[in-house]
Parts: sequence; C-alpha cells; structure tokens
Amino acid sequence: MRSFTGHTDAVTCVVFSADGRYLLSGSDDGSLRLWDVAGGTEIRGWAAEESGVRCAALSPDGRLAVSGGDRGPARLWETAGGTEMRRFEGQDSGTSAAAFSPEGRLVATGGGDGTVRCWDPATGQELRRLLGHTADVTSVAFSPDRRLVLSGDAKVENGDDHVRLWDLQEGRELRRFGERLFVVTAVAFSPDGRLAFATTMDARLLAWTVADGREAGRFRVGTGNVLCLAVAPDGRRLLTGSGSDFYETDRATGLGTDNTVRLLDVSGGRELRRYDGHTGNVSAVAFAPDGRRAASAGADRTIRLWDVAL
Repeated sequence: MRSFTGHTDAVTCVVFSADGRYLLSGSDDGSLRLWDVAGGTEIRGWAAEESGVRCAALSPDGRLAVSGGDRGPARLWETAGGTEMRRFEGQDSGTSAAAFSPEGRLVATGGGDGTVRCWDPATGQELRRLLGHTADVTSVAFSPDRRLVLSGDAKVENGDDHVRLWDLQEGRELRRFGERLFVVTAVAFSPDGRLAFATTMDARLLAWTVADGREAGRFRVGTGNVLCLAVAPDGRRLLTGSGSDFYETDRATGLGTDNTVRLLDVSGGRELRRYDGHTGNVSAVAFAPDGRRAASAGADRTIRLWDVAL
C-alpha cells in the first residue's frame, strides 16, 4: 500500500497509535520518528538512543513513548515535541523490550541483565522487579486485564525456561511455557487473554493456553529466523516477520534468507497471505487497530503498510 522512508539505518520497531492515525518507529540510526499514516509523511523525529533504538512503545493516548537501547536505561518521551521526560534508572545494561499496560499507567521493560521491571511512567519509580531469566529479555507483553506479564529471552541453549508468565500484583512467576525452545524473539497475548504466543529464531511459532500452560500449537513458519510477531485485534490472525540466519547452531544453520511478512490463521497456523517487498530482515510488525492494515519494518530502512483485510 505504501512505504515510509527517512531512517538512515535498519528500522527495529514500529507501533500504531490507538486511533490508527500515527505510527511510531525506532531505528539503529538512534532516532524515533512519528509518521502520519494517511499521508505517509514524517511528522517529527528526534535522537533517542545513541546505541540505536532496540525497542519502542506508545502510550494508549499517544502522548508518551518509551525507547530502549543497548546501553543505559529506558527513556520516556513526550511525542508532541520529542522531549525527554525521564529515564527509568536501574536497568543500566540496556533495554531490549518495552510495553505500556492497556490503560497506560504502567511500563514494563526487559533488559540485558535478564530482569523484567515494571515502572510508574508518571514518576519513574520502579514498582516491580521480576527475576528468573538467565539471558537478555527480548520481549514483554501485558495481558489485556493488566494482571499478568509475559516475557521471553534470548537464551541460545535449548530449554523450557525461555518464556515466563508473571503475576504482576504479587510479583511472582506463575509458570513457564514450552520445551526445548531456542532464542525467543517475541511474545504476545491474544486479545481475550486466553492464549500466549511466542516466536523463535529457529522459525517456530508457538501457542499455549494461559490458564494451564498446555501447548495449543507449534508451527514452522517460512525458512528463516522468525523475528517478530503481532496479534490481530479480532484474535483470529497473526502476523510474523522473518529474516536471515543469525546463529550458527544446529538449530539454525539449515535456515535460509526469508525477508517475508506472513499473515497466519491462529487456529491452525495456516498461511493466509504472504507479503514480499522487504530486502532485508523484517524486524517488526504491527496491526492497525481496525485490523485491516498492518505495518512492517526492516533492515532495508523502510516501513511498509499492507492491506491485511480478508
């Protein structure tokens, strides 16, 4: 449908505003940029992370953004002017994952120190520290009711501790998902909170029931690393983005180059549609709130808008 250009290095993250009018993107060029979806134009951009933006999240009202990089704590920004409001001090070894809670009153971050932390964006105060991961936390997600947090890590050794579910109020681990998982690249909840999803570097998409941790699906997706994941607002479709081989291990050496966005059926993992066009790793995908459009971003420095209506 449309391409957004302006970043001068790989685009690492992209997220829609709650009204679908704007896109926020982050890049290895260190900037955050806000885009007008209808016009395909950049509204504003600002320097955010000297080490490159690894993750970004947008508040439900669109007024605030969080960014994280390879060094230092996550930062909170006012999107109207790109003004830094505060830093979430303490997670100083870098922030690779960030998410706002559904009502916008909490921020969750995952870091290179293996911790998941929850913050009050109004004050910058750390409210919860969730301990257990033994590798960089690559993705975090709030459940729709805000009671739970899902997280995944980049542990290379096969294991059953890569994806964890946390009780936010009590600050404790509830359960772990999966067996013999490789590096987890993304996690997400279904809109009704009943399912948890994860993607891994060895081209896998997995689903579990949140209530009891039982595996609800395990699917092979494409021929490359699956790098990102998004769940449609109707809960019936998933979007994934793939890329080239990152790891020379027995689990990944057989994978090839696959810079593709795929629309999948939740119930059976069936590929519904494929979107080609990126010429590098697809590092981020996001559904628009109407579920009819989606955005992807990648190493080719572009953001692309797709028609995903069926």
